[in-house]
Amino acid sequence: MKKTNFSTRAYVMKNGQVMIRVRWNSKKNEVGFSIGYTIDPLKWDSDKQLVKSNTTHKIGGKIVYAREINNAIRSFLVCIEEVFAKYDLHSKIPTTTDLKELVNEKLGRTKEVEVIQEDENKTLKDIFSDFLRLRPQEGNWSQNAQYKYEQMWHQLTGYDPKIELDTLNKDKMVQLMNWYIKNNYCNRTIVKQFKMLKSFLRWVSRNGYVIQPGVLEFKPKLKVIPKAVTFLKYKELMHFFHYEYPKEKEHLSKARDMFCFMAFTSLRYSDLAALKPVNLVDGYLDFCTEKTDDKLHIALNEHAQQIIEKYSWYKGDTIFPVPSNQKLNDYLKEAAKLAELDREISQVYFKGNTRHEDTYKFWEQISCHDARRTFVCCSLALGIPASVVMSCTGHSDYESMKPYIEVADETQKMQMEKWNTHQYKSGIIESMEKMTSEQLKQLFEVSGVTVALPITQPYRVVMPCPGSCTTRWPQSIWKKQAPFCRSSSALRPSAAPCR
Repeated sequence: MKKTNFSTRAYVMKNGQVMIRVRWNSKKNEVGFSIGYTIDPLKWDSDKQLVKSNTTHKIGGKIVYAREINNAIRSFLVCIEEVFAKYDLHSKIPTTTDLKELVNEKLGRTKEVEVIQEDENKTLKDIFSDFLRLRPQEGNWSQNAQYKYEQMWHQLTGYDPKIELDTLNKDKMVQLMNWYIKNNYCNRTIVKQFKMLKSFLRWVSRNGYVIQPGVLEFKPKLKVIPKAVTFLKYKELMHFFHYEYPKEKEHLSKARDMFCFMAFTSLRYSDLAALKPVNLVDGYLDFCTEKTDDKLHIALNEHAQQIIEKYSWYKGDTIFPVPSNQKLNDYLKEAAKLAELDREISQVYFKGNTRHEDTYKFWEQISCHDARRTFVCCSLALGIPASVVMSCTGHSDYESMKPYIEVADETQKMQMEKWNTHQYKSGIIESMEKMTSEQLKQLFEVSGVTVALPITQPYRVVMPCPGSCTTRWPQSIWKKQAPFCRSSSALRPSAAPCR
């Protein structure tokens, strides 16, 4: 009996997906299995190739213990071992298809959750179809993700309708970048599309297909300026909130209310649309986010409460009658225009090596995305600590909050005003130093302060006693005199004045 040498390795991808890679036949054959769990990479023990003991993981809104995930990993390893042992009895080597089918069969996994089957005849289009079908089952797949990947695919095939894995090499990646530039895409979009393409290709690689050298390492060398974060300032938000629309524009009033509720609570559109009465608990919102499955507990401010009360008449399954995302964005632009949210926004970007700058009014670009940004920026501007804001938004680290913190310019302005205050004080002192004694006397007399002007000594300023007597004291000891003023002492109310 000839024994097949094979190796297995359990690991965690950057997105937290737990995988097992199997290699055999001198590493000519390789299969990747998804365990079906997504964890926090920090809770993974790479040496033991298991989840760290006594850890918990939030998956699909549920708490999963390390023991359950590790048992699943061990089950995969046992099944893989059994498949190879079965083939060794007959001195045979399993194909990648055989291994996948037998392991999934032993585990009772349906074909829908299998890792894709290798097929030499599969085109890149077929593999992409597998990707769209199987990737959502691996977790961390937003509702909008499929649409974005489909866009990426249309652009890739727009460049080369006959593109295949064996022809998609480093030179093709360079040509694709030039195609984007030629077709007037801005650099920010090009970089984003390449990230999505490589994300798809990494998934393809994990499932046993060969990616040409240099493709996954390719990075478009393009100048990119971060997109300006747009949001409503506090005064703008409150103006928008209180703006009264004519009765014939009731749909705009509803759109405004939906935006403001998101701006008062940090909700995304997907969470707003899914919000149910059961999520309202004693003045709080308790819910799991649609995008990230984060469990959030958000206190409702009075403005958010007002909006809820306003729509108490609605008897649907959800709290609000929320239109589609597209319609809501369209209505918001019209509502913001009527409310005169016309602050100008400047966006700088590059197309290839050419710099562009567009200026537009806020109402022209307003969308649901701006509401969540408005919550963050207004909260920071109002002095709410970043840690509290993060507990409402579900941000896990300060790095993800950085774009918002950087644009909380009202907070910055408030703090930087200290410079101006100091400047004013310095200016007054400098002006006083340049005044003559007579000018100083006139200045202080107007202010109710007496100035003594000895002939042989520099001027000195005298101030009324800080106690309750009428004595005047030199400015140098003025502040020190209060504790000694007899008339200000509660113990000696009838005492004589200081002097």
